[in-house]
Amino acid sequence: EEEKPPGPFEVTEDIVWRVVNRSHTGADGIFVQATFRTFAYEVSRLYAEAEKAGLEHEQLQSRLRELVYAFIDGSYPMEDGTDINNLYFQYLIYVNDQFDLTNPLERAQFNVWRGEYVRRLLGIVSDRKYPLLRSTYDERWGRTCYSRLVFTVYISSQESELRPQIADIGARTCLIDEEGNRYLPSGTAGPYPYEFDRPEMDVLDGEVVYRVFFPNRRADRKTPIVSDESKKIELVIERLGSEPERRLTWNLPLQYPEMPGRRLNLSSLDTGVQLPK
Repeated sequence: EEEKPPGPFEVTEDIVWRVVNRSHTGADGIFVQATFRTFAYEVSRLYAEAEKAGLEHEQLQSRLRELVYAFIDGSYPMEDGTDINNLYFQYLIYVNDQFDLTNPLERAQFNVWRGEYVRRLLGIVSDRKYPLLRSTYDERWGRTCYSRLVFTVYISSQESELRPQIADIGARTCLIDEEGNRYLPSGTAGPYPYEFDRPEMDVLDGEVVYRVFFPNRRADRKTPIVSDESKKIELVIERLGSEPERRLTWNLPLQYPEMPGRRLNLSSLDTGVQLPK
C-alpha cells in the first residue's frame, strides 16, 4: 500500500521540529541533538499525530488535556517551589489547607477546580486573537511547560569509535542564560524528571535519549531564566567523548510557522503552510 503524503499539520510539525531542534557533531564522531520542547511544539506535535491517526477534533482536545494533566499532576522536588509544584500542592496551600484526598466530596471539589484550570488554559491556547503557535500562552506555558524548560536529548555514538560514559550524563547537562549563569536540571531521580528518564546503560554503544527539566527561575525564585526579553538560551553537555563541552544554542524568540487551521478537518480551508518570516 502506497504511503499517503503528509497532511498539512504534519508538514507544519516538521517545520516546528526544525525550529526547536539543535544538533552538534563532534570531531570524535559523537552526535548530539536536543529538542527544546516548548508548549507550542507539543501543540503542533499533537495536531500532527491526530491528523495522521485520523482522529476527530474532540479526540485531539482530549490528548491536549492529557498533556496538560501530565505536567500539572507531575511529581516535582519541593526545592522547585510550592508555587510551581503540582496542582495538588497548589490547592493545599492556596485553596484548602484542610483538604482531605480520601474524602470523596472534597476530592470531587478538587477535581472540578483542577479541570477548570485545564479548561481555562486550553481556552487561552485556542483564543482566535492570537496565532495557535506562539512563545507565550500565560506565565506558566509557552517557552515552558508548567514553568519548566523541557529538553529531550538524543546522543549517538554510531559514527564514533568512542564508547563514552553516560551514567551521569544528566548531571553533566546544564542550561546557560545569556548572562552566562549556569543552571542544573531538577528532578525526582537526581537530574532526571523521573526514574524512567535515566539512561539504562552506563557506557554508550549506540543511541540514548533522556529528558531534563529546568524550573524557569533564578536563585531569587522570582526572575525567570528565560523571559520575553531573552535573546538566547544554551544547553551544554560537558565531558562527553573527547569534547570538553558541546553547546547547543537557540536564538530567541523562536519563530513558529502559522498553523494551517485550528480544527483537524481542513476540507474547507486553505491548507497552504506559511513559513515563518
